[in-house]
Amino acid sequence: MLRGGPIPVAIIRTVRDLRRLFPFIRPYSPLLVLALVLLSVTSAVEMGIVLLLGPLFNQWAGVPLGPEGGFVDKFAFLRDLLGIGEDNFTRIAVALVCFSLLKGVFLYFAEYSMSYTGQRVVADLRKRLYGHLLNQSLSFFSLNPTGRLMSRLVVDTERLQLMVSRMLTDLMRQVSLFICFLVLMIYIDWLLSLFACVVGPLVVALALALGRRVRRAGQESQENLEEMSHLLQETIAGHRTVKAFCMEEYEAGRFRELNRRQVRVNVQAARIGALGSPLTELIGYVSFVPFLLYAHSQIQQGFSLGAFVVFIVALFRLYEPVRKLSRMHLHFQHGFAASTRIFRLLDTRQEVPRAPGAPPLPPLSREIRFEDVAFTYQEETAAALQDVDLSIRRGEVVALVGPSGAGKTTLASLIPRFFDVSRGRVAVDGTDIRKLDLDSLRDQVAVVTQEVFLFNDTVRDNIGYGRENCSREEIEEAARAAFIHDVITALPSGYETDIGEWGEKLSGGQRQRLAIARAILKKAPILILDEATSALDSESERLVQEALDHLMANCTTLVIAHRLSTIRRADRIVVMDSGRIVEQGDHRTLLKTSGLYRRLHQLQFSAPETGNGG
Repeated sequence: MLRGGPIPVAIIRTVRDLRRLFPFIRPYSPLLVLALVLLSVTSAVEMGIVLLLGPLFNQWAGVPLGPEGGFVDKFAFLRDLLGIGEDNFTRIAVALVCFSLLKGVFLYFAEYSMSYTGQRVVADLRKRLYGHLLNQSLSFFSLNPTGRLMSRLVVDTERLQLMVSRMLTDLMRQVSLFICFLVLMIYIDWLLSLFACVVGPLVVALALALGRRVRRAGQESQENLEEMSHLLQETIAGHRTVKAFCMEEYEAGRFRELNRRQVRVNVQAARIGALGSPLTELIGYVSFVPFLLYAHSQIQQGFSLGAFVVFIVALFRLYEPVRKLSRMHLHFQHGFAASTRIFRLLDTRQEVPRAPGAPPLPPLSREIRFEDVAFTYQEETAAALQDVDLSIRRGEVVALVGPSGAGKTTLASLIPRFFDVSRGRVAVDGTDIRKLDLDSLRDQVAVVTQEVFLFNDTVRDNIGYGRENCSREEIEEAARAAFIHDVITALPSGYETDIGEWGEKLSGGQRQRLAIARAILKKAPILILDEATSALDSESERLVQEALDHLMANCTTLVIAHRLSTIRRADRIVVMDSGRIVEQGDHRTLLKTSGLYRRLHQLQFSAPETGNGG
């Protein structure tokens, strides 16, 4: 539990976020150290430029230095180092030019090093985050909208990249400048420096107070961007539904409201940020009054003009980092708000973990077995599966039927480990699939569903998805087996034709056959067909069914269907209801009973079939 009031809490959160970032920064720490050294040298060179003003002004004013003149020469070491004589303005000018050139060179390499580091750090973090998302279960994606995940992966990481590269460079530069000019001021007069720096604690307290409010506003802004991204994704992907129901104005109104909230939050953050600089300057000018009074007394006691000029310039250069650091703190809060959301997503538990060093799955030789299986999507919901015991022999075609919500798709999804069981186990040839290499398991499973997903790519790449090294001949052979080759060759660019987002340039039956061709090319020994023909017309269904017959040859197949006419040839029909298996048998046997299968069959056909029908 965090204690100590709001300011310690803010500091603790900042340190925690930095600690979480450090493993990503560690590989590039040599570059960070190099940048820090270069920035420190840059600040030292800049301090040298200010120091050169001392002898310059003393010479212009003709100030007599040393014990006889009554003024202490604070710049004797610099005059000796550069060989500056009494009237050598040329050497000072050359030194100013050289110092400026050195400063520019060092600053360039320092900023380049920091920018490269920031890009690489965030690229590694984005890669880790994307891999983490890909390894999540299907239930994770059902609970997290696409817009939210895209916002975390794109918008939040971009803000973090800005913080790590640009803002971190500025932070290191301003801190090194602050230290150098503070040292210079103390060297000129430590008591005068003390008067000048009383403003420091006030500025820090002000920056922390404003930073807390900016962080809250930043989190609200990013959450609002999530909602906006989700709305855009939904309305663009579902544009046909929006138009069909004349909901353009309604969706535009939803977007206007989100846009208005985003403007309000951003303006609020800008208003808070705008307070930092004027308040810092006001505090600085108020503290300047006692400083001037003391400086006046020091000049009366032998403070040279050059020393006073150097001190004033150093003081103003000191306030510049203070002012920038106060504003920078506010910008850092946006980055830390983004990092909090990113690491919160990275902390989500992977519901389908990969067992380290797990052996690969050998080819199926005997059976797939569900042993006392139970599954629940969320703890507070009812069980989707309960007490399921089922064996599917190698080469067998098993059909799952039952009313909607019976658990058919959930049961089938356990085989490729889209989910893991809550109780019991799924075993292949006696081995729990959780103890097998996940990739080798999924390599042996092909899935064809009602909702076919095709990529905005060519026909060839969609069929060959997952088979990077397959030949053109293999792709065409799979297309012929799926009865889609003639359709493809009639397209403008044949197999190189782009089919559009979600395959919208193809009909429903063509998309289905393309997905079947992809499954045929995979040559997986285990096949799952989830309502693969339910949304098709009779002609498309006939072609797709013929393609499925090719696909099912020599496969162990699990078929899910509501239309009972498509599963009569199954070796065994498993009837499910409320997550349980209630009946098993072939079509004729089940029709002779008075169970659920017979009732479902009677609902789909106008006249009940007799026991010898089918």
